[in-house]
Amino acid sequence: MTQSEFINKLQDELELDSPINNSTIFKNLEEWDSLSAMILIGFVSEKFNVIITGNDIEKLTDVQSLIYFIGVEKFD
Repeated sequence: MTQSEFINKLQDELELDSPINNSTIFKNLEEWDSLSAMILIGFVSEKFNVIITGNDIEKLTDVQSLIYFIGVEKFD
């Protein structure tokens, strides 16, 4: 999966109305809440076998930081 495909799928998973990109800050999203965080954790775990904790979520600021957390090498 490319980073672009990941961002599109993440947008779908989080059921966001507005498009997101690498610089989108999670906490600035109108739809962002604890349920969104749980969906994000499950999505990343399922697609990349990477575990994200609540503490990790607090440290992740934007989509690009999430991609770095997952590991850039895991994307095509």
